Amino acid sequence: MSERAKQRERTQQSRGGLDARRGATFWDGVEREIEALDVADFALFMGADRLPFEPRPAFAHALSDCLASLVRSRWSN
Repeated sequence: MSERAKQRERTQQSRGGLDARRGATFWDGVEREIEALDVADFALFMGADRLPFEPRPAFAHALSDCLASLVRSRWSN
């Protein structure tokens, strides 16, 4: 098997792992939120110049680490 085919297989397996880890409940929630999107609420959100409250530093740091990890796993070779 070529290196490119191996990489493609690893990528598909890692995507499947993410889907399995999140589960159907997660994706059902995503779908529900997308379908319930209110254009007026979205406009208010986009027009806000700041959050209604600042997130705790621990939360912001954990979120940053989680997103960085997901980006690294998605785009690393």
